[in-house]
Amino acid sequence: MKKTKLFVGMLIAAGCLSVYAASGKDPVLMKVNGEPVTLSEFEYMYHKNNQQQMSSQPLDKYVDMFSLYKMKVADAKAEGIDTTAAFRREFEGYRNELAAPYLVDTAAEEALLRAIYERMHYNVKASHIMLPKGKDAASDAKNRALLDSLRTCVLNGESFDSLALRYSVDQSVVRNKGSMGYVSVGRFPYQFEEKCFETPVGEVSEPFTTSFGWHIVKTFEKVPDAGKVEAAHILKLYPRNATDEQKAEVRRKMDIIYKQLKDGADFEELARKESEDPGSASKGGVLPAFGRGMMVPEFEKVSFELKPGEISEPFETAYGVHVVKKIGTQPLAPYAEVRDNLLSMIKRDERGLVGRNAKLAELKKQYKLERNEAVIGRMTSEIAALDSLDAGFVSRYATSNETLFTLGGKTYPVSLLAESLSAMAKVPAAQYASALKSNIDMVIDREVAELEKQRLETKDADFRNLVNEYRDGMLLFEVSNRKVWNKASADREGLEAFFEKNRNDYKWTSPKCKGILVQTTGDSISQAIKVRIAGIEDNDTIVKVIRKEFGKDAKVERVLVDKGENKLVDSEIFGAPRQKLEGKMTDYFLVDGRLISKPEDLRDVMGQVIADYQTYLENEWVAYLKKTYPVEVNKKVLKMVK
Repeated sequence: MKKTKLFVGMLIAAGCLSVYAASGKDPVLMKVNGEPVTLSEFEYMYHKNNQQQMSSQPLDKYVDMFSLYKMKVADAKAEGIDTTAAFRREFEGYRNELAAPYLVDTAAEEALLRAIYERMHYNVKASHIMLPKGKDAASDAKNRALLDSLRTCVLNGESFDSLALRYSVDQSVVRNKGSMGYVSVGRFPYQFEEKCFETPVGEVSEPFTTSFGWHIVKTFEKVPDAGKVEAAHILKLYPRNATDEQKAEVRRKMDIIYKQLKDGADFEELARKESEDPGSASKGGVLPAFGRGMMVPEFEKVSFELKPGEISEPFETAYGVHVVKKIGTQPLAPYAEVRDNLLSMIKRDERGLVGRNAKLAELKKQYKLERNEAVIGRMTSEIAALDSLDAGFVSRYATSNETLFTLGGKTYPVSLLAESLSAMAKVPAAQYASALKSNIDMVIDREVAELEKQRLETKDADFRNLVNEYRDGMLLFEVSNRKVWNKASADREGLEAFFEKNRNDYKWTSPKCKGILVQTTGDSISQAIKVRIAGIEDNDTIVKVIRKEFGKDAKVERVLVDKGENKLVDSEIFGAPRQKLEGKMTDYFLVDGRLISKPEDLRDVMGQVIADYQTYLENEWVAYLKKTYPVEVNKKVLKMVK
């Protein structure tokens, strides 16, 4: 069963909301082996089946088909398929995917996306000082303290640039003195972006961390977003470690190009011919559209100040000398056009959990979460006092039946922490208490989500029907494999018996050639093979000998073909001209080639016999199901089907 089916099912279900679910009344339509099937489940499957068929299926015929489907599911349960570890693991994976949209507060997620979009209307000019993350809590505290001191120095009037050059570990600081240019949405780690936008212009942030290290930022300007520039350029690169004379020569070459442009030369043609930017030269100098902060400051300034169609005078950056032609501008796209990109962006970091965390917080209130603070406090005190994770602590609490928390009137024991407690051996002792808190929160979140999934199957008919469909579909697939599909292929004794019993049913309208076709690398190999197999009567042995002893010098295959199906066989049996082979194999011959008018054994009609045997097994199974699993249909409820 493919996972793509899961999403198709969700789309179909979204358009099949049950009126019975909405009203809270969902009568039992039928019972199969005593298990109830609700009207909403039947209608869901009935309408889905008709959507997938060329023409609608009559209700009475579908009832029979659906009843048989449920009988097969009942047989799968009788076989214990639903209790196997493999089934439970796969089913839980599907169930979790189905439940995921229900465990998100879409309003909270939407509010976050809207806030990010509003931020996109502005750019903030900022600089930063970065220190590395510490190897432990002590070094982390030291780096934070240093940034606190540097912040105080800036507030007291010292130069941010000078302090950045002296202390920042950002490798670009020598070039930019800590300046990040204009910060816009999505270009930096979100923690950095948020601090830049949250820090008032002219002020310095408190120290904060990103995945790169510790930072403080100073903001200089907040300006409306100018959109993106569409531009093309011609670049003449400075040589590495260029001298003043070399730079002057580059400027001279660009002056010549600029004069050609002023005299009417085509910008794109000159860019293709003269530009030394490998990424854009072949495109006539055209660059991907860019916003503020995406180019070096000199290039950005010129590009944004030009008017559409205008060409700049030559100017320098650290890379060389440029001439820019502004093609146009792209304003900020409407929210509807960028929403999906924003959603993908937040899914890459902690913000992707905003909707889920908001939903879990709501569910904790709904299910009246109560933590056992006495037990949690005792555990926290004990673990905080340890220099290393004590085996006695782990074993004592990993098997404890003490209540850790209650949820929806149910108690949850401390032993739920067993796995996470063992994993804490890798955590530094100074972080034991915070790690314990995180693990408790993780377990609570997991159980809240699980409780909601269970309740969903009760209170949401559409979710329940989707879950039932996948559970039953998986069971049907596995039991059909066992009872029919795989059994028909693997039961060689049964196949042989079935073939012998029905041998007269397998006939051909014309004789076929049966034998062993051998292709070789030359006549000498062909002769050697013929000598080697002389006297061997069993064809299976002949095939094994050729493959084992002659290896890549021979290609051997069994054939059972009509006239015209194989040109090599035609030349050996049916009088056609001998074929000239191309490639490594240059010679061929047929071993034990003969015409037969009807199948000699099972292998001659294996595919057809397997298909017929599957049909036989299916019919036998259906007869067994109808005798074993009773079906009761409520005719009054059946009349309610729409």
